[in-house]
Amino acid sequence: MTDRNPKTSELEYVLLNGSELWEIDYARGSAIEVSEVMRKDFMKLKPKEYSGSIEDYLINQRKCKNVHFHNSAFGSARAHIKTPRCTFDK
Repeated sequence: MTDRNPKTSELEYVLLNGSELWEIDYARGSAIEVSEVMRKDFMKLKPKEYSGSIEDYLINQRKCKNVHFHNSAFGSARAHIKTPRCTFDK
């Protein structure tokens, strides 16, 4: 495992349980559920598949700390990552 500064990372897309698509922007410290506005068939970046919740993915897989989850005014689920670093597997 290596630590990567999120300001140098790209966007990451994660497909949870085969149906819930999340866009994670580590530079901005945010994640948003985009299933209703993006189709994985048309994406340039292939989403990572993960069986579990976005909370599990960010906290257990990426080792992000101080993550806050809520629904936006538009009904989409969101997360804010308040830690400057997350851990990434090579």
